[in-house]
Amino acid sequence: MPAISVKTFAGERPKVDPRLLPNESSSKSYGCHFDNGNLSPLKLPALTDISLIPNAKTIYQHLNEYWFAWDKVVNAVASPIADDPWQRVYFTGDGYPKVTNNAIFSGSNMPASAYRLGVQAPEIAIIAVVTDAATDEIDPNDDETRYYTHTFLTEQGEEGPPGEASQRIDIRYPDEEGTYVTLALSPPNVNASNITHRRIYRTATGGGIADYLFVAEIPISQNQFVDNIPTDELGSSLDTYDYEMPNENMKGLTSMANGILAGFFDSTVCFSESYLPYAWPSAYQLTTEHEIVTVAALGNTLAVLTKGYPYLFSGITPDSMAGQKLESNQSCTSARSAVIVNGTLIYASPDGLIGLTSGGLTMLTNQVITREQWQEYEPSTIEAYHQEGRYLAFYGENLNKGFMFDPANGDFRHFTLAANCAYNSLEDDALYLCENGSVSKFNEGSELMSYIWRSKEFSANDLSFACAMVKGVNTELSGLRIYADEAEVLHLEPGNIPKTAFRLPPTRGNSWSFEAYGKGTIHSVSIATTMREVAA
Repeated sequence: MPAISVKTFAGERPKVDPRLLPNESSSKSYGCHFDNGNLSPLKLPALTDISLIPNAKTIYQHLNEYWFAWDKVVNAVASPIADDPWQRVYFTGDGYPKVTNNAIFSGSNMPASAYRLGVQAPEIAIIAVVTDAATDEIDPNDDETRYYTHTFLTEQGEEGPPGEASQRIDIRYPDEEGTYVTLALSPPNVNASNITHRRIYRTATGGGIADYLFVAEIPISQNQFVDNIPTDELGSSLDTYDYEMPNENMKGLTSMANGILAGFFDSTVCFSESYLPYAWPSAYQLTTEHEIVTVAALGNTLAVLTKGYPYLFSGITPDSMAGQKLESNQSCTSARSAVIVNGTLIYASPDGLIGLTSGGLTMLTNQVITREQWQEYEPSTIEAYHQEGRYLAFYGENLNKGFMFDPANGDFRHFTLAANCAYNSLEDDALYLCENGSVSKFNEGSELMSYIWRSKEFSANDLSFACAMVKGVNTELSGLRIYADEAEVLHLEPGNIPKTAFRLPPTRGNSWSFEAYGKGTIHSVSIATTMREVAA
């Protein structure tokens, strides 16, 4: 005889008519967990003792110890330098690009302070005055023509590009005792980058090649220097010619392989020097056809999501980056919808969720949800995170609605939590939620969330089912509703589900379904015409 038997449970597939769903799929799934194929509730978040600013829109955990928070959408990355003694964090989105370190980030609200990222070139050229040695011996072959330049240096040893060259200096007796050059130096017009020192260079010719060689490093407060250093005692060549500051509007900071940081402004992609996060040569900038929404690193590849076509930029070094435009009109509707799940960048497009890898682009939800249904998720508001191999998203104006998408089996499930922002911690494999300054861990609380799971519609051809049975653990915490032709036939509230098979009121129907709710773990639900069938 016909019977309904559901022994494994899964989430929704909204695109599929409820009549045509697989037995395990649901037409409604809220607050559910499907580990081991059973139906069980998610746990409520576990509240921590972490307290942050009440209007936080971005949170970030540094070194598994320090919690940073901003009232803006910020992208933060740790220093790519191994064992960085300054424990630096670089971030964009809070005005111009910034960097903070362990000397200044501690405070009641972290980061307590930050410097502007990058080091500017000196604005005023060195003024040089020559004092020649007094001698009667004149050898024109000993004359030397010199130019001076200088760079600024931060407390962390970050050296910026050089300023303009000084005026030409002609020295008749460069190696004579008593010959020296007095240099007049000006301080930076603005010091937002923690500039503490200056390096002085001068031209020298050797082997037919002219270059600027290191003369001295002095405190930034020193406004005069006397250069009496012989040519053979000069240091190494100047190599920071193109170590420019990042564009003041750059955002979307992310960390790639090989110590390269990347960001963007407008339709321009930017790359830093390898392991030099303060140096952003404009020669490394590349452009896209449409305005950029966000970027994400996939190893040596940078995925660039725009308001038009997506791009992939790949290269081992920043000067070798090359772009590939993907001929797919799947734009990104929300920068914060983009998150990497098991090596695939998943993001919200106008049509659904897109999966992007270095190998190309895939529409993940075209068999699961229609474009019209997708609009109910308000894709322009989505903020997403990864959670145990799933794509977890908050959406809505107040981010008070949520869903999870499992790319492994394509199902949706919903939950009713709110969060102002969240943070995925790789250190302790936890998803931290922040709401009004309070921080909690997703699905790690001692209390359970109440779930609702509605089955597919089972075709019955005017059949009368007579009995049912629910198997599981703590089923007294769950309730059950059974429907025939969408009319409620039976409602068993929590605590009233029998441990054995039970009778149904006499009812005939062409379509049967059931809805389980509560906090118990359900292994199976059976509905049949005889007690023997449900007990099988």
